[in-house]
Amino acid sequence: MDSSATPAAPPVKPRAPVPVVGAVVLLWLTAAALGWLAAVSTLLTAFRVSTLPPDPVNALAFLEPLLFAAVAAAVGLLAVKVWTGRDWARRVVLLLCAVVLVTALLTRAALDFGSGLAGALAFALLLVLVAVPSTQHWCDRDSPRHSPRIGEREEPPFLVVAELVLLWAAVAAAAYFSAQALRLNEAGETSTRAALALAAAVVVHGALNLALTRRREWARIATAGLSVAYALALVVAAVTALAGGEAWAAPAALAVVPAAFAWALLNAESKSWCRRGGGSAGTDTDTG
Repeated sequence: MDSSATPAAPPVKPRAPVPVVGAVVLLWLTAAALGWLAAVSTLLTAFRVSTLPPDPVNALAFLEPLLFAAVAAAVGLLAVKVWTGRDWARRVVLLLCAVVLVTALLTRAALDFGSGLAGALAFALLLVLVAVPSTQHWCDRDSPRHSPRIGEREEPPFLVVAELVLLWAAVAAAAYFSAQALRLNEAGETSTRAALALAAAVVVHGALNLALTRRREWARIATAGLSVAYALALVVAAVTALAGGEAWAAPAALAVVPAAFAWALLNAESKSWCRRGGGSAGTDTDTG
């Protein structure tokens, strides 16, 4: 044996590329800004509620700061997952940045000089940082330059990622509008019934979203079934309005949204993803 032989040096762990560091920093700054908004909103809401007559419904006013806090926590989670090389987190950031930028341009908020323009530029920069090849390699376990903390869990298809992001966003928006309608109660009994129905839908879809996140096949089927039912109900409403000479374009256009969800949930990628994760007695494998 050659005693002069030196042991082989351990392989050098790849370091996070600059775009990944920049993206994570921007995500944490966004989480901090949302956390600050949640704190300020909580103080302002507490002051407003203290000036109102005692009513248990007033507690619904705290849903707004709670949503800010939940989004801040979600953005912080995305920052951690992008740093550890989870490609689903990179895709979520990519999707959210695209949605925010399109919304800001359509509402012309991105054209307002000041915070609107600065925010749009920040999201555009974040979109570029998570889309460049070096970030893609960092989140690709088949690449020699992937994150050393990437783990072995299977990555969900982009279609599944988009489904979950949009489904959770829909639940959050429905919860906010339902709480606002119940708290203000300015349109009478009909509005109250609609708000209560929306709140019930929030509970049902929140539970289904949790199960779908855990790759439960029954949750995929149930969510797809409800989406088809919503689409059919909106189509019937549009046809009824058309027959009565009323405005029918809005329900007809809205019917496209649940129809798109139903198509995505019944797509082969979604079927394969949930079936590999197991049915109601399956494993606890998720997108984490």
